[in-house]
Amino acid sequence: MLKFIPNLITILRILLAFLFIPVFLSGEFAVALVIFSVAAVSDFLDGYIARKFKITSKFGAMIDPLADKILMFVSYLLFAYEKIIPYYLAVVVILRDLLILAVVLICLVKKIELKFSPLMSSKINTTVQLAFVMLVLTCKTFSINLSLDVLVLFVCGMTIYSGLDYARRYKWVKNELCS
Repeated sequence: MLKFIPNLITILRILLAFLFIPVFLSGEFAVALVIFSVAAVSDFLDGYIARKFKITSKFGAMIDPLADKILMFVSYLLFAYEKIIPYYLAVVVILRDLLILAVVLICLVKKIELKFSPLMSSKINTTVQLAFVMLVLTCKTFSINLSLDVLVLFVCGMTIYSGLDYARRYKWVKNELCS
């Protein structure tokens, strides 16, 4: 039974991401903050449990990054929709992740072996993006009027840097596809 726990936690994160939508849109920011916080913690918890007990799986390796992306897409799209952040930030966050997913899917279809391990820049980027969402939700919960301009630029810059880091690391995929 233990071997299924990391994947169940990951699936819970996907469900929480979709629960986050109506809660946020209804203005229940404190509840949205709790939901997002639990989802964010689950991102670290599922991987920790899988590694600690050596119960990693191919399914988990595929579904975990997808769950992360769903959570980010939902959060940043909602923030842009509600004009909390500029649309360009949501576009940058989503575009980076879609490009990474596209490379993975192309490699799967073309049967190109892809040893795809998260880069340190990606782990830092995920932490920055999660912290930003939690800060925004905290400000909304406690009616704190905080200018996000500098933080938006920082998150945007970190996301672009992480995307370029992936592009540099996996440029061999382009060579493989073109041959």
